[in-house]
Amino acid sequence: KTMNNKKTLIIHPQDASTEMLKHVYMGKNYTVIQDPMISDDTLRQAIQEHDRIIMLGHGLPKGLIDPTCLHTKRKDRRWYLINETHVPLLKDKETISIWCYSDRFFREHGLKGFHTGMIISEVNEANYILGSCPLSHDDLWKNMVKFSKIVGECVEEDASTMQQYILTHYQGDDAITQFNRKNILVLD
Repeated sequence: KTMNNKKTLIIHPQDASTEMLKHVYMGKNYTVIQDPMISDDTLRQAIQEHDRIIMLGHGLPKGLIDPTCLHTKRKDRRWYLINETHVPLLKDKETISIWCYSDRFFREHGLKGFHTGMIISEVNEANYILGSCPLSHDDLWKNMVKFSKIVGECVEEDASTMQQYILTHYQGDDAITQFNRKNILVLD
């Protein structure tokens, strides 16, 4: 159990491009699911057994992406590890999500919690969103490690406290940090 006596489940499918998000939960006694090939039944069981569900990785408004589909173009897997079919299980849970446009997913389904809008974590995302990438690949990676560590420092707090803590500590003059700060959201 966590310090706030809630059993916490991390759903962070293994993906080298989101590895920096491990800093959100490193050193904490949480249950961690990293296997993107996990069966949906096993995933659902794990969600049912926990009070807080923290979902990390790449995503879209429709859900948290299964990276094996993203990188291997496999057709035999679902596109999303978390999707609308999981909403009934998440309704009574404390939810935290860090994936691009997770706020749209949770808003559409009327779920409260700490969620992110579009978060720029890769050069190609910066080029698409901002028209260019003001940081080098290495500096962008360091930016996201910093962001993830800050989230990890306050992840035991309630959603509003998390948002305030992150906005206080995750600062920078670059366009990526400024963009990401606008997408640190609380839905209530």
